[in-house]
Amino acid sequence: MSPKSLSSSDLAAQQDARRKKRSKLVNIIVFGFVFTIAWLPLVLSVAGAGAADSLAFSLYNPYDYPGNGCSRLREVLESTTIQINGENRRLEVMPVISSLSVVNGINRNSVLCVLGPSSPFSIIETSALVDFFDRGCCMVIADDFGSGNQILDYLTLMVRDFPSQFILVGKVSAIRFDNRLLLDSSSNDGGKPLLPAITSFTGPGSTIFPNTRRVIMNYATGITGVSQNFTPLAMSSTNSWLTSDWKNPAYDPNRQDAYGGDKKGPFTLVGMMGIGRGLLVLISDPSLFINDMIIRGDNAIFAQELFTFLAQHSNTSTIIFDHHHLNWPPSAPVLYVGLMLGQVTYVSANWLLAPLAPLLVLWMVRRYLPFARPGKTAPREVYRLRGQTLFTKTLYDYIHNQRYDEAIRIVYGRLKRDLVRKHSLRTFDVPQLIATASRTRQPSDLTILNADFQALEDATRQPRRIDRDKFLDLFFKVNRIRDNIG
Repeated sequence: MSPKSLSSSDLAAQQDARRKKRSKLVNIIVFGFVFTIAWLPLVLSVAGAGAADSLAFSLYNPYDYPGNGCSRLREVLESTTIQINGENRRLEVMPVISSLSVVNGINRNSVLCVLGPSSPFSIIETSALVDFFDRGCCMVIADDFGSGNQILDYLTLMVRDFPSQFILVGKVSAIRFDNRLLLDSSSNDGGKPLLPAITSFTGPGSTIFPNTRRVIMNYATGITGVSQNFTPLAMSSTNSWLTSDWKNPAYDPNRQDAYGGDKKGPFTLVGMMGIGRGLLVLISDPSLFINDMIIRGDNAIFAQELFTFLAQHSNTSTIIFDHHHLNWPPSAPVLYVGLMLGQVTYVSANWLLAPLAPLLVLWMVRRYLPFARPGKTAPREVYRLRGQTLFTKTLYDYIHNQRYDEAIRIVYGRLKRDLVRKHSLRTFDVPQLIATASRTRQPSDLTILNADFQALEDATRQPRRIDRDKFLDLFFKVNRIRDNIG
């Protein structure tokens, strides 16, 4: 049969079958993705992958350089006591492995710290920081050659008073981590320009860091840009410079590169700006907090005084460190946990989407999870369509389209189901039905009934088309069986 000769009901049935097939394929793909992400952390954990925390800037990495762990920073902060509302409290340090929007999901203020971010931020999760600052919370971004500038660019787009410049595409923040290497020939540690040292603080910095005399940095950069809303707290010396040539870092005024050559200092190393009722502190080197550096100079004192000041400003003792944007290896189970929790956290912490979260979860569960649904064994008599039952509607369609073989097949199928149900049979059994009828019927009648059953079996088993007369003959046989057996 050619496609043109198909009836409208056949075409509709084919389209419906294709739609259901596509829907089933989508469900399988979605469910497979969710199942893989959900079970991968458990599988990797059992296999022992990522068992030792060697992640750079992790609070739970105990290794020194080159491990670049920050476990000693966590110990320093957790041993620090501050006064909140006339009460002495220890700083409480916790990591976050999901979206930054988790800071809006807790019922108290906090200080958020981002150390050496490696993975990109999304503008959606960064939008949560607007409410975060409006509540009076504070944030620290310590970066040199990572993705810290991305947060600044996004904040520029969302915060009205954030310093901006529309010079380069994708670089809209006027205050930036320069991303070039900072060297200081006069203020450094052990005569090494690659280890610049902060020996004095400017402006409010002298009040915030009263006991810090010497902070040693390691492969730092500079914070460039000038704004009335940005206050430098610490500067490099006049004998400092920024260069992009790591192999030959000595100052060369004639060097040509993408930045326009080497640039002379001084440069801002620590700066602060107000956003809403909160504060944002920028530090041009996260390495001063790693295990190998926190024990040098007054780095530990610097960390204590910095977070004490910000915690008191936010009226909190909770310090949250961003672990989601660190350089997690693909074998780390926490990477996949963070991917899942990040989406859930954003939806549940967003003031607009949070009321819709339960409805969204319910819809996704009903839409994508492959729940088993009981199949219909027979058309339901209570189902009505324009005054017809589903059975009679289907039978009419088959007869109208001269598909008499299909029509007699569903008529005979219904007869068999009715006989099995009425006589309490486990399966359809013609000899047993004939034996039942023999109690009230003559042998000649039984012979006719047996022939009727045989004719119906032959017509429904063989895939051949029948004409209208044959259909009527078989239909009368079905009625005769009903009259004599049930």
